[in-house]
Amino acid sequence: MHAVQDALEYLGGLESFVQPGQRVLLKTNLLTKRPPEDAVTTHPAVVTAVVHEVLRVGGKPIIYDSPGGPFTKAALESIYEVCGLAQVARETGAELNWNTAEVTVSAPEEARVRNFILSQAVSSADVIINLPKLKSHGLTRYTGAVKNLFGCIPGLHKAQYHLQLPALDRFADFLLDLALTVKPALTIMDAVVGMEGEGPSAGTPRTLGYLLASPSVFALDVAAVTMIGLKADEVPTTHLAKKRGLMTHSADKIVVGANLRKAIVSDFEVPPPGGTSFRLLGYRLPPKLLKLAGGLLGARPVFDAEQCRRCGICVRSCPAKAITLAGKSPTVNLKKCIRCFCCQELCPVQSVTIYRPWLSRWLLRP
Repeated sequence: MHAVQDALEYLGGLESFVQPGQRVLLKTNLLTKRPPEDAVTTHPAVVTAVVHEVLRVGGKPIIYDSPGGPFTKAALESIYEVCGLAQVARETGAELNWNTAEVTVSAPEEARVRNFILSQAVSSADVIINLPKLKSHGLTRYTGAVKNLFGCIPGLHKAQYHLQLPALDRFADFLLDLALTVKPALTIMDAVVGMEGEGPSAGTPRTLGYLLASPSVFALDVAAVTMIGLKADEVPTTHLAKKRGLMTHSADKIVVGANLRKAIVSDFEVPPPGGTSFRLLGYRLPPKLLKLAGGLLGARPVFDAEQCRRCGICVRSCPAKAITLAGKSPTVNLKKCIRCFCCQELCPVQSVTIYRPWLSRWLLRP
């Protein structure tokens, strides 16, 4: 894929980021066990091109992600195979990560949390290259560079963090702190075929035709949301990154081979924010009223009984233990539900949709 070479040349070559002998962790998006054509995961062609560049400069590429659910060798083996990355490893000699150990890592001073539980594979890498997929997202509207790093947290710890941070603005701040802690040297985003609509797994593939690359995860996300017709203030992570002064690179210089304004897709379908705390009346609601508003206005998962296979993945992946499987399809206890929408993300047959009351859609409209 010449586009990867062009992007790296634009940034001074991979030699600017990787030295001979270094272990280079390629943080892909392997959200769930889906084939490349579904546009849920980072495409194998992009990963292959990056692997070849890492090998060219003498680095040792390691393909990595910790998808939703248990972080086990059996789960990884299946996902690597279906997502096409096992084949990438066989053809290129790249290493697939099988290390499921975890470590506690201190966050930098500028972060607002003290530490994170990370995969040992992440903390032991010499260089991290972030390889996200551009997609819409039911909770955060958009998922890209910063959100992809959530997979540096192993297995079910992700569910625990969701449970601890049910408010969308707090979760977005947490993701920014995680990005500051992981510190990827480079991000190359697969926006060749993205996903719109009910992303990050139940949406529709959308051809965009771009790769985005930057040393800054924050600036790259601003460029990406601009490209799909959003303003930075309409996405929690980019809104708060700007507010916290984390932009160190110009978004206008991110898209390689095209002017950012010419790359904008005005009709890209993106859902409204999934959490009522974000932008609702300009953050002015008192906590008690915000909780009440969440009950009246909050989005909620809806299960399709005919589509559902009763596999139980949604039950096992729910951080709040709000889902039960007793009848023909799962039911959700809305008093317990924290609106993280992990059930939608991880459903293998797209039987979960997100319902948003009309008043919520009106209040939270762009």
